[in-house]
Amino acid sequence: MTGERRAERSADARAAHLVDQYSDTEKLRIRIDTHERYSERTDTFFDWMLAHIAPERGMRLLDVGSGPGPYHAALAERGVGVVATDQSSGMMREVMAQAARLGPPTAAVRADAAALPFAEATFDRVMANHMLYYVEDQTRALADMRRALRPGGRVILATNAADAQGVLSDLHERACRGLAYVPAARDASTFTLSDLPLVRSVFPSAQVHVREDAFVFYDAAPALRYYGSGVIDLIVPRGDGRHRRPLLDAMRIEIDAAIARDGVFRVPKNAGCFVADV
Repeated sequence: MTGERRAERSADARAAHLVDQYSDTEKLRIRIDTHERYSERTDTFFDWMLAHIAPERGMRLLDVGSGPGPYHAALAERGVGVVATDQSSGMMREVMAQAARLGPPTAAVRADAAALPFAEATFDRVMANHMLYYVEDQTRALADMRRALRPGGRVILATNAADAQGVLSDLHERACRGLAYVPAARDASTFTLSDLPLVRSVFPSAQVHVREDAFVFYDAAPALRYYGSGVIDLIVPRGDGRHRRPLLDAMRIEIDAAIARDGVFRVPKNAGCFVADV
């Protein structure tokens, strides 16, 4: 297979993977649960992010690529009006149901991050939480967020460090090759904390804030549950799911060996956010 063809098939596999990942909220909730239960730090990324959002009563916040809206209840309790957008039908079902429970001024609108259906200078806060790495035209999306932001407002863009969870990706690729599967090539276009120049091209005052953390697993089962919620399906071609059991078995051997050797399977997962006031 040529390098060009391999890249094309990897891109197709990643596109199919994305559709599957967000067709409903099950896989995302597995990952959220793993972060809550197996993180090395005792404080939460959620509270850390709220501090950077700095919500105040009466503000309006746009949550771009909101997923199921994990921040919305806390923001509503603080008197912030939230408008959520997402392109996934599965995510929209969840966030719209939550908006109905929370009531006005929380709302949800299906929209493309690079074509937001809002007037200029509408929001006091714009948040994009771990989603820009899925956006093809990131500069255009950032520019549209800037357009929607009021003077004196703030943008908060959460994402991962460039090497986040590299340990898990390395093991996945090794397990794939041992089983004669082809791992999907890592996507060089992803959006990470190393992309400050890109963010500053639209938000010149942007600063990067890093939060160091890691998964700590003393047993293989929760690590495999997390792996099975996402990374396991990054193969070319994606197939019909029969790859999952052999890969889980191979990964269990690797993770058990790490725990036997080190007493723990530790997966660094540094993350953070860009913050800019305009």
